[in-house]
Amino acid sequence: MLDEHLLEREIARRLERYKSKGVSWHFESSKSLVPILAALYGSWVKDGLARGVQRLVLLSKGHGSLAHYALAESLGVVDEGIVEREFLSPGSPFQAHPEVGKSPLTMVSTGSLGQGLSIGAGLVLAARLSGVRREVAVVLGDGELDEGQVWEAASTASSMGLGELVAIIDRNGFQHTGPTESVKAKEPLADRWRSFGWTAVEVGPDARSIAAALRSGRVGGRPLAVIVRSSW
Repeated sequence: MLDEHLLEREIARRLERYKSKGVSWHFESSKSLVPILAALYGSWVKDGLARGVQRLVLLSKGHGSLAHYALAESLGVVDEGIVEREFLSPGSPFQAHPEVGKSPLTMVSTGSLGQGLSIGAGLVLAARLSGVRREVAVVLGDGELDEGQVWEAASTASSMGLGELVAIIDRNGFQHTGPTESVKAKEPLADRWRSFGWTAVEVGPDARSIAAALRSGRVGGRPLAVIVRSSW
């Protein structure tokens, strides 16, 4: 299986191929997701398996679907070339937003922004009740942080000591209607997460740095927020 660095290159290569074929839905948003998905699937999920921990990944920013599909292709989950042939086709599993039960590597259907962190917290709580060793990483867009439900979930997670929950924020600086700081200011973002009782670390946009943060960023039983900055 590919490590995080090689997986990052493979996902990026496929994403550029999609674009050359005219498939470029939310392309920049998918592009900034590449190192995050590579770190999660090239390192974090595999390390969990080695330790007997079930690690789940939720893509809350579902409009980054092209990177998600490029990941599936890079891992050999789907056939090479199928994404650009079938993207947005009627009945295809490769729709604009991933659909649970249809799209590869999809835990929940996403697209209505703000819901992923709540779902992740619920999966952690369910595992505790069932005696299952589980950790959940939720990938959030920075524009998604405008949604109040994100902060309700953040408060709940810290209050309940959900140290098995990770939020990874794709801090690319843009959302659908413009620069994030012009739409609704979010800085100082790391301090915001800390004020909600989370451990927060900031890293640059490369898979190895993200993987290292996931390995070493935890403090006590606090949930972890990893802010991946492609925009400083």
